[in-house]
Amino acid sequence: MGSKPALEWIMAAIGAGLTLATLAVVASDISASRGDPVPRLRIAAEAPRPDGQGAFLVRFTVTNAAPATAAQVTVEGVLAEGDRVLETSQVTLDYVPRGSSARGGLWFRQDPGGRLRLRVTGYAEP
Repeated sequence: MGSKPALEWIMAAIGAGLTLATLAVVASDISASRGDPVPRLRIAAEAPRPDGQGAFLVRFTVTNAAPATAAQVTVEGVLAEGDRVLETSQVTLDYVPRGSSARGGLWFRQDPGGRLRLRVTGYAEP
């Protein structure tokens, strides 16, 4: 019953290191999500393009830069000339994870060129 083999000590050290690393990641994740985090949703649109059926498609990306996840994210696109609203389109994205993004698109009957305003109008907490 001599001393333990060196391989056993090495494996024990690796296991302890992995355990400590896992605990550190969990602790940092918990501290980052403390308080009442609110999703920080930004929207970026691509140029409108004809869809081949007489309408125009505007694709967009919603990015969530916060530590909070957003569900049922509603995006609204408004075509306007001055204060006059010409057309509105709306879509709901199922899920925009924290630190990630989701893509979608809106259709318009008229060419949105230069008259489009996009905004996120709401979300739900999952």
